[in-house]
Amino acid sequence: MLEWLPGSILLSLFQGSIYVVVSLGLTLTLAVVKLPNFAHAEFLTIGGYVGVVVSAVYPDNLLIIGAAAFLVCAAIGLAIHHIAFKPLMDRKVSIYILVLASFAVAQFVRYSVFSWASVANLLSATQSIKVYNLVTLYNTELTNVYAVAIVLAILMSVLLELFLRKTRMGKSMRAIASNFDLARVSGINVSRVVDVMWIIAAGLGGVGGMVFGIYTTVTPALGFNTLLDIFAVVIIAGLTSFTGTIIGGYIVGFSQATLMDFLHYYFGVSFGYQPLLPFALIIVILLLKPTGLAPSSTGLSVIRKFARRNSGSPGEREPPKE
Repeated sequence: MLEWLPGSILLSLFQGSIYVVVSLGLTLTLAVVKLPNFAHAEFLTIGGYVGVVVSAVYPDNLLIIGAAAFLVCAAIGLAIHHIAFKPLMDRKVSIYILVLASFAVAQFVRYSVFSWASVANLLSATQSIKVYNLVTLYNTELTNVYAVAIVLAILMSVLLELFLRKTRMGKSMRAIASNFDLARVSGINVSRVVDVMWIIAAGLGGVGGMVFGIYTTVTPALGFNTLLDIFAVVIIAGLTSFTGTIIGGYIVGFSQATLMDFLHYYFGVSFGYQPLLPFALIIVILLLKPTGLAPSSTGLSVIRKFARRNSGSPGEREPPKE
């Protein structure tokens, strides 16, 4: 009766790990520049296609393929920021204009990829990465890509947390997330910090798309088809909480695999209803806890410490800590 459960749980962990990696970038964008970027899902598509192209030259080399996906998406994300979003933000347009702009950017990127893929005859492509079994648990195979996805989610979450808390650039991002104007007058180079934020956010989306593209066919609609899932994750997370993003990623992953399998095998629910689950999660979270499962705890203390450290002359010492 439960023969389906181990494989379903493993698939849930895999999908949840992909959602964590991708959604961390969107959470970072929401936290720092307060932009619900609907074009973020397109980085999955680009990352998937980078995997297709690079794996044809370096088959099975996940390190090179992942690095290429990160760098290409980081460069495109930075270009999008400077071409589309930064000019609008400098004019202090409303959030509604920025959201509409993100929709327009998403459409432009998606159809640009579609045009390129059509010319290159890659409208439906696969990556040249061999999937093999590492170990069999309860008649369920743990493949190399499943393991990479799970380790990658843990590694990216830890590295991002350390970056935000231990590095000067990360602390500056937290300061901007807390109060943009106060961070600016405190001496933080806001433009440079936001540039780094876009590099990290877009790069994470590309890496997630590359890994996701190993187990599915890469098409120009790859990112668009996962857009709702990504936003379900960040809504569960409270929009700006990285801890919540990790929780939300695995909740969405388990709902789409294990919960859907449970409903199918015990209640006869068709797998065709699976796309409804993210909608249901969004509605339930918004009704029961609109702030999400783990709201952001970023405070003004980061800005105050930054300002105090930079307010004195070069010869002045920082006051002793209490």
